[in-house]
Amino acid sequence: MKLVSNQISPHFLLPDALHAVKQIVVGKKDITIPLKQYLRTENVKFFNSARTALAEIVRIVGPALKDEKKIGIPAFSCAVMATPFLTAGREICWLDTDKHGNISFEDFKKKSDQLGMVLVSDTFGQHAPLEEIFAVAKEKRIFVIADDAHSFDMSTKNCHAKILSFGREKDVSCISGGALLWPDTSPFSVQFDGIDLPLPKKAWTIRHLIQPMIFSLTLPWWNVGGKYIAAVFNKSKILPRAVTLSERRGKEDFPRTKMPPEIQHVLLRNLSKRTDDLSRRSLMAHVWKVELKKLFPDAIITIPDNSFRVLLTGVDRDAIITKAKKISFRLNEWDGEPIAPRGVKLENFGYTKGLCSGAELFAQHYVTFPTNKRTTEKDVKRFAQYFKNG
Repeated sequence: MKLVSNQISPHFLLPDALHAVKQIVVGKKDITIPLKQYLRTENVKFFNSARTALAEIVRIVGPALKDEKKIGIPAFSCAVMATPFLTAGREICWLDTDKHGNISFEDFKKKSDQLGMVLVSDTFGQHAPLEEIFAVAKEKRIFVIADDAHSFDMSTKNCHAKILSFGREKDVSCISGGALLWPDTSPFSVQFDGIDLPLPKKAWTIRHLIQPMIFSLTLPWWNVGGKYIAAVFNKSKILPRAVTLSERRGKEDFPRTKMPPEIQHVLLRNLSKRTDDLSRRSLMAHVWKVELKKLFPDAIITIPDNSFRVLLTGVDRDAIITKAKKISFRLNEWDGEPIAPRGVKLENFGYTKGLCSGAELFAQHYVTFPTNKRTTEKDVKRFAQYFKNG
C-alpha cells in the first residue's frame, strides 16, 4: 500500500528525482543570478540549509546584542530553529503560541524586555503577527528574523532579516537548502553581502541528490518491502537525517556551507514550477476540506494562503494518527511535541514541561493533512472512506 506523508520526499516524483540525480553530472554551473531573479531581490545569500542562515545571522548580529539578552523562539518549533543560537552560546526565551501554533503576540510583548532577537515563524503557512511584533521590536531594539519556511513570503517588510528554507518538506524544496534575505535599510547589509562560505563536500551533495530517487522507488511499495530498503540506506548513512542526534541534544553539527551549484539547479526547477504546484495544492486542500467537514464537524479546519497543509485543530490527535497509520497515512508531523522531533532533550534547550501551556495544548490537538504532489484525490477518498466506516 502506498505511503501518504507530509514529510517524506513530498515534492519529488520520479521525473523530479531523475532531474536531481542528473545534476551530479551536469549541474556544475553556479546560477545564483537567475535564482535572485525568482526571489526578486539582490539582497540574498544561498546556503545548504536555513539553519546555516541562522548561524550566520547570530555570528554577524550577535556581537551587537547585550550579553544578557535572549533569543525569542516560539515553543511550537523544530529543534534546529534553536540549535544555531545555543551553539553560539545564546540563551533561548521560549515564547508561548496562540491557537494557530504561531507566536502569541501577548506573550512576546510580556517577555520582550528579555530579548535581543526574536525568530517569528509562519507555522504551517499561517501568518504570524509579524507586523505587531516588529512595531514593539523597533521600540525595544529587538532584531527580528522572519522565518517563512512554510509560507514562502519573499517580502522583507516588518523584519530585519528573513530566512527561507528549501528543505525536503517545505513550500519549495531542493532537498536541502536555505536563503538569507535582508532589506536595503539593514545596518548589516555589508556583512550579510560579504558572507562567503565554502562549498560542502562532494559526498554531502551526492547523498542529498540521490535521496529523492531512493524514496521515489520505495514509497509506492512501502508496505511490501519499500520501507526495509529505505531502512538499509538509512542505516548505512546514505540517507541524510533531517535532525541529527547532536541537534536533538542542542548542539549544531550541520556543515555550514553555501548552496552547491548542483542543488541550485534543483531549486531553480522547482521555483519555476511553483505556480502549478500552488494550483494543485489549492485543489487538494479543497478536497480535504469537503471530506474533513463530514468526518469532524466540530473541528476547526484552516487552509493557509499557499495551501501548504490543511490544518485540523480541536481534535484527538493521537486517535486520528494511530488510526490513519493502519492505512499507511503517516500524519505525525512534528510528533505532537512542543519542540520537535520526539526525543529532544528539553533540558538542553532550557525548556521544561508546562513552561508554554498554549504551545503544548496546540501540539496535542492538531493534525496536518498533505496537499503535496504525492497525494491524490484518490488518497483522500480512501482516508475518508476508512474513517467513515469506523
